[in-house]
Amino acid sequence: MLHRTQELTEPLAQLKSIPEELQHPIPEALLQLSTKSMQSLRGSTLNPRTVSLVDMGLDDGDSDEQLEIGASSISMGLKRSPINPLRESVPIAACDASSVKIGETETGMIFAIRAVAVWRQPDRIAFTRWGPLLFHIPNSDGQQEKYRDDDSRAFGGLSVKTLRVLTKLRNHVERWVQEELAFSVKDGVVLFDGSLTAGTPDNPSSRVQRILSTARNNNSIVIALSKSTQLTVGGKNILGFFDAEKIPHIIDITSVVENEYPAYPIRFLGRVCVSKLSPDGFLFRTDIDRDADEQQALVALGRIAGTDVIFHGYPETLRIAHIFSTFTANEILAVQRFVASNHHVSLQARPNLRRSLFGPFGTSRYVA
Repeated sequence: MLHRTQELTEPLAQLKSIPEELQHPIPEALLQLSTKSMQSLRGSTLNPRTVSLVDMGLDDGDSDEQLEIGASSISMGLKRSPINPLRESVPIAACDASSVKIGETETGMIFAIRAVAVWRQPDRIAFTRWGPLLFHIPNSDGQQEKYRDDDSRAFGGLSVKTLRVLTKLRNHVERWVQEELAFSVKDGVVLFDGSLTAGTPDNPSSRVQRILSTARNNNSIVIALSKSTQLTVGGKNILGFFDAEKIPHIIDITSVVENEYPAYPIRFLGRVCVSKLSPDGFLFRTDIDRDADEQQALVALGRIAGTDVIFHGYPETLRIAHIFSTFTANEILAVQRFVASNHHVSLQARPNLRRSLFGPFGTSRYVA
């Protein structure tokens, strides 16, 4: 089990959400956006999000792309390539980002976003955390109408508009960290959480292409692993077609995927594969920079399997990045106290209408 402890010696009034000295400082424009969004809160009230100390990690709005491929014999005629672990000391780095709702104000909601990068070194693991960055996202652009109806709050109590803004902010933070890794890692492997699919307004393909190009210039390869995927064939998840083989292997299904989807607006900037990195591991959707040939991809996966610790088929470096980026209940309480102290906001919890009316049956109609 991985424990996190941190000793704080500064007085409460001097605590900051962003350390002053970082090897890779957060872009000033992003800091100003955070500061500007929080400036209007002085003297207002905050209905803090209710958290349970029993629940370790909390996450909001974490959804995957939903793509369905037409029914076909997907597992027929596709090449299965074995992955041979390579005991080579190469740089392996990973990053992840998460966001969480802190509470509601009279005019909007406060969110915290945090990103983490992890580097595996020969004798230790190093990491850097950026954030939490705080953002106050209004419910509307100064208009009276609020997106408060049940149907628009299906995602953790977020309005459709708020969710869209939050997704853009989190993607922006995560892409910035990915750019930093692509620039700093040389002759190694860079691991991303998710996929290399882009082409939406919230996730422009030009930025992902720039990240991949930077990594190539440093003789590194980018590989993205999805913890879950909504990619389906005839209604069945693609991972369900390849669960028989026990040895580490990879299957390239790019041809099947691209036959079903045009190049625009969705763009597959990586070759879409299904991989198993250890005999006892799970299957994962694995996207590999499509400019890397098959041999380069197999060498990179072999280096991951032979250098990194593989936990149920998942690289430990990427696993730690996810754990360190996820907000715990204690951290949410700390951020709420930080907002109240540094932004002169009073915490005023509102009664839960559903709980008051329906008691233990007062849950949302939407299943999280």
